[in-house]
This record gives sequence, structure tokens and C-alpha cells, in this order.
Amino acid sequence: MDLSFWFDPGINVALQNISPALTWLITRATIGDTFPWYLMIISLVYLGLHPKYGVRIAVLFGVCESVFYSLKLIFHNPRPFWISSGVEVFQPETNFGFLSGGSMNAVALYGYIAITVRRWWITLLCILVALWVILARLFAGDHFLGDVAGGMVGGLVLLVLFITAMPGVEKFIGTLSRPARILGIVALSCLPLVLIIPAYYSVINWQLPAIWVEVAQGHGVTINPVTINWEVPGYFLGILLGYEYLTTYRGGWNPPKELTKKIVVVIAGTISVLLVNMMVPFLITLAGFSGFLPPVAEILDTTLVFFWLSACVPLIAKKLNYAGSA
Repeated sequence: MDLSFWFDPGINVALQNISPALTWLITRATIGDTFPWYLMIISLVYLGLHPKYGVRIAVLFGVCESVFYSLKLIFHNPRPFWISSGVEVFQPETNFGFLSGGSMNAVALYGYIAITVRRWWITLLCILVALWVILARLFAGDHFLGDVAGGMVGGLVLLVLFITAMPGVEKFIGTLSRPARILGIVALSCLPLVLIIPAYYSVINWQLPAIWVEVAQGHGVTINPVTINWEVPGYFLGILLGYEYLTTYRGGWNPPKELTKKIVVVIAGTISVLLVNMMVPFLITLAGFSGFLPPVAEILDTTLVFFWLSACVPLIAKKLNYAGSA
């Protein structure tokens, strides 16, 4: 089966040359495939809609990240700007191309929001934002058409599996004792490493083609794709431990029903989460963790950020009388 069409950098070049204005507009959506952006989306859902849905979307995000990072290592395919000097680079990426994590996240996360909220204008907004992000992966020269198609299919599959499994999983969790739930959180947090580490070792002795390195350097990008993403376990640890602490010991969290208070909590809380996300790496480095145990430091980084979102922000809001009634 000839797959050359699906992995042809000429498609990226052709799209980028349709119109400079169109390329500029679409590539602005590259921000929609960054950790701060996903963190903001999770924060908006957790603080403004309901913490239960925020936890779900954070877990779904972690599952997507675990799966596509593993698949990237297993397939170890190049990106368009690694093999073609004619592709313009807007968001340099140093890990492997297939499949597109941005496309997978767009389908899974925005699909989940649309299914959960069930408002026509929210559904339309989710579709438009998802398409914008997906097209940006092509126009920015980060992914081949095949990468994007694979990511969309993968995102849809994970979304269907997640929605199907979630009621049963939550029912089972409700039957567990407190220590068993904590143990379950730790076990779930190990899942990304169970997927990523074997994938990493499957490619660790593989030789990165010199031509990929040379072409990428021609774009001013140094690539080092055979790496382990240690941050993902912290997504699960932070959001789930914070939610467990909040609901078990502090009475849970209900967003305020008054619109003004809801807006204040959502905006102030989300800004604080983004600021903490910026500050935590600096504090971890200052404490000496980064040089001593880099993997632990990366896990601790995202754990603290998500714990701040899931536990600290709601507790501060409750203290200031900005919480809704149960």
C-alpha cells in the first residue's frame, strides 16, 4: 500500500503557499497545542462547570498524552521540516511526528466538552477550535497529513472508550476504601510510564538519520526525539490527589451559581494556575531537585501544578466565600 501521499511534505508546502494571510491566521492556533493551553481548558471546566468534569477531562488528557507519546516512539517517523527544506517552520518540535498529539487531543478533549455540556453553541465552538488546531498542525509544518489523520482517529477511539468505561470505573471507585483509592491513584499515575518506557527502550539503539538532523538544523532546530516524557504521571497524581483531598477532607467544591462570582473564580483561579505553572519549575530548580533527580523533578512539577488547581484554588475560593452550595 502506497502511503507516500499521506506523508508528503509537498502538501505542507502547498498549504503554506495558498495565502500568507491564511497561513498566519491558521498557525496562530499552534498555541492550542501547548501545555498552558490545555491547563487553562481543564481549569475552566474544573472551576466553572464542575470539578468532576474537570477531573475527567484531565484524566482523558493524561491518557491521550501517554498513548501518543508511546506511539511516537514506536513508529519514530520524521516531521515534514525534518526532511524538506521547503517547509516553513512556525512551531519547532523536537519529538517524532506520527501520530499528531495535537489532533488527538483536539478530537478527544473538545469532543468530551461538547458531549458533556450539550449546548449547540458550545458544540459549534468546540468543532471550530478543534478544526483550527488540527489545520494548524499542517500549516505550521509540524505534521504530515497522515500524522493528523492518525491523531484524529486515535482521539476518537480514546474518546469513545473513555465515555464508555467512565461510568463503570467511577462506580467501582465509589466502593473502594480511602487507602485503596490512594493506591489506585498511584497505580494509575504509573500507567504512562508503563506505556512510554518500553516504547523508549524499543528505539533507544535506533540510529537517528543524519539527513533528518541536517535538514532540521537548516531550519534552526536541533532535534533529540528519543526521550521520555516524565511529566505525564504528574497530571494524574496532582489532579486526583487534589480532588481526593478536597472531597474527602474539605467538603468538596461547587462553583458559585452567581454569575459575577463564577467569573471571578474562573478568571482569577485560572490565572493563578498559569502563574504557578510558570513558577514551580524555578522553585524546583532552586531547591536543587532538577540537578539531583531530573525525572522526579518533572513529575513533581506537574503534580504541584495540578494539585494547586484541584485543591488549593477551590479552598481559597471557599475561604473567600466564593463557592456555591451543594
